[in-house]
Amino acid sequence: MTSYSAAAVLRAAARMLQVRITGSMAAALRRGMRTLGAAAGLTFCANSTANLPAVLVLKPAPDPRFGRLDRFFRHYSCPLPRHIADYLRAADGYGLDYRLLPALAIRETHCGLGETQNNHWGYHPGRQTFPSIEAGIDYVARQLAENPTYKGKWLHDKLFTYNPRHSYPEEVKRIMRQIE
Repeated sequence: MTSYSAAAVLRAAARMLQVRITGSMAAALRRGMRTLGAAAGLTFCANSTANLPAVLVLKPAPDPRFGRLDRFFRHYSCPLPRHIADYLRAADGYGLDYRLLPALAIRETHCGLGETQNNHWGYHPGRQTFPSIEAGIDYVARQLAENPTYKGKWLHDKLFTYNPRHSYPEEVKRIMRQIE
């Protein structure tokens, strides 16, 4: 790896972590890369971060979606645990709007209140059960993203396929907007 490509990797990592490399830090990185070579330069950069002021500690920014879902579930008095991280992981993993499954849970079972089979989303009610809420979140997300019945459809069409009542898609989308 050249010192140029190693510096590019470091800049990309800084952007990903939402950290700004100041002029003096950039100059030190360039000097380190030129004088120590690519591998040694990476070591230099990793070791030198320990001497940075505490203000520059690299921490990922908190995910604002977590707070939105927490407020949403509290508003509806959903029982604990609320599985917010599982909802976000499934939405990101399957490329779905993060608000979709929580809105389905509210619309279908009011967060599973009274539901005993871990099917908070009304997925094939009476026929579909899940060993856990986490398994249900993953299963329903995977179906909405990858099952040929839903795959490639716009949100409105996915929701109409999920429940073919004329008003259903708008009911769920209204609940989704409450999360924002």
